[in-house]
Amino acid sequence: MPTSLVELRPDRRLLNHDFEGYKLNLQALPHFSCGLPSPVNRVYPDEVQYSFIHAKLFALHNHLILDYWDYSHKYYYIDKKWQVCRVSFETNHTFQNTVVYVIPSNVERKSGHFNLCLSFVSQELALVSDGAGYLHIVDTGPRNKPAQSSHWQTLHSSLVLGEGKYFVILDSRLQEKNSTESLHCLLQSVEQSEKHFSSVLTWVTFQRTDHTWSQQSIKELKGKGIVHYAAIETSFEALYIASDNAFKFTHDSEKDITDEVKEDTRKVIYTWLQTSEDITLTLKLEAGFDKTLMHVDVSPLQIKVSYAGNSFIEGKLRHKVDSEFTTWNVQDNGQVDILITKSESMLWDELLEGGDAKGEQIMDASLVEEAHRRLAHLCSETEVTADQSAPVLTTQELEECDAATEEDTVLVRVDASNHQITHRAPLSVHQYLFNIKMETHEVPALALRHDVDACIWQPYAQLINSETWPVKHQGTLMAFGYVQSSKQNRKFVTCPPNFSYSVVCEASRHIFIYRSTNNQDCQLRKRTAGAMKPIQVGQQHVFNIDKYGEIIGINATNEYLFLLTENSLVAIHII
Repeated sequence: MPTSLVELRPDRRLLNHDFEGYKLNLQALPHFSCGLPSPVNRVYPDEVQYSFIHAKLFALHNHLILDYWDYSHKYYYIDKKWQVCRVSFETNHTFQNTVVYVIPSNVERKSGHFNLCLSFVSQELALVSDGAGYLHIVDTGPRNKPAQSSHWQTLHSSLVLGEGKYFVILDSRLQEKNSTESLHCLLQSVEQSEKHFSSVLTWVTFQRTDHTWSQQSIKELKGKGIVHYAAIETSFEALYIASDNAFKFTHDSEKDITDEVKEDTRKVIYTWLQTSEDITLTLKLEAGFDKTLMHVDVSPLQIKVSYAGNSFIEGKLRHKVDSEFTTWNVQDNGQVDILITKSESMLWDELLEGGDAKGEQIMDASLVEEAHRRLAHLCSETEVTADQSAPVLTTQELEECDAATEEDTVLVRVDASNHQITHRAPLSVHQYLFNIKMETHEVPALALRHDVDACIWQPYAQLINSETWPVKHQGTLMAFGYVQSSKQNRKFVTCPPNFSYSVVCEASRHIFIYRSTNNQDCQLRKRTAGAMKPIQVGQQHVFNIDKYGEIIGINATNEYLFLLTENSLVAIHII
């Protein structure tokens, strides 16, 4: 099954090209705070956890957990006594702190362990990781009812990945099918080899039978580098992963993983490289070619490229092109370059309708020349003999930082049934910023930079009886892509579900809050077409967090920004 290319095209109705930026507002925002009875449990990496993966997992771990199943302001954190504590922020701006669960201590805390994690699966179920290898399924009761008992009960505990394998919880989801309950959880761990560290994503499924939970299946994916984003599709048929390197299935307890790495027997005779505006086709003629025998015929929806009566490229184009702007050139070495201009600015998933086995898309322009030198013999009548082989570059000449990745950051959908990537959305021009939970039953949405703005994209499950993977543009943070990049000491970045403001949080000094709502009292003007027009600007607020200590947790609601330090919880009223 070929991989479909997903283009992230922003909804123009959600963009505002008249927005000019943010004006500093010196008015202090009201805030409320409470001291914690016991400090937050926080784990630091040790001397063997020195990779960039470890640095991200520990430094950016959000210790403040919001219960999305409860519509009131109830937050959870885990203290140094391994107690899960619930803090309720009341309408009278007071805090109520209650211990609801004591995490079973099966092993003593030691070097190499991860931070403790809490993830809410449903209105009455939660997952707890002790950072030492154990995963607990916990019955919380209906948490959205005021009369609910404060004490949770452990239903199942297991050393889920085996002895000595520690992890954090990335996602969890409950599936109800044919009167059977299945609990799916996605875990991330780190594995070290002789040369590098790898991120390991493990998809574990538990099933409930006669009120007892037991492990049903386990799937494992592995890749180099960090994981920006990972989630279980709501249909439970795939994973969504955003990373800088490819992740591949390495284990599946339910189905064998077939080795898809086979010799490509296709006779690829041309490659094509695209931007959103044009396509460059490249092929190479045999030695002793005659330019007069080369013919290129391009119409708005058809293309035919032939030499001496032999067709190299022929068929219906995937989309319409401006054929009158087509140019082509034959170099002295026989390389033919054909430039085609697209009618609409977009990325194509294929060049010809139905595909073409003779063509191959090149994702990186630097690979074009090398690829065609290797494929030159497929366009000629003579074979390349052993002594004609191209010189290779030994990996001993490369430093580790020179190791190339398949492409820049990419968001993919990986099918769990065939272990293949079905959809791919390149993010090389869309810097990943953060993710937020917008809908309880959906996966988290991604915030990606688009020019100077930040666009919020919500992935949905693949449509039934369709190959479409809908990733919808839901909102825009005006000019936030630009302003956040100027904050070199940023730790947490987030926004509320209604996108009314955005936040850049430093570790221990300042919180920058950007409200993009139009300020009607702004006195700034600019001259446009001979007339003076008001400038649309937002407001920037700066909150000093010095006296509370380092920020180790954050969550933004539509009215309040909640900040967690080791000893305090702070609520900033965004008015």
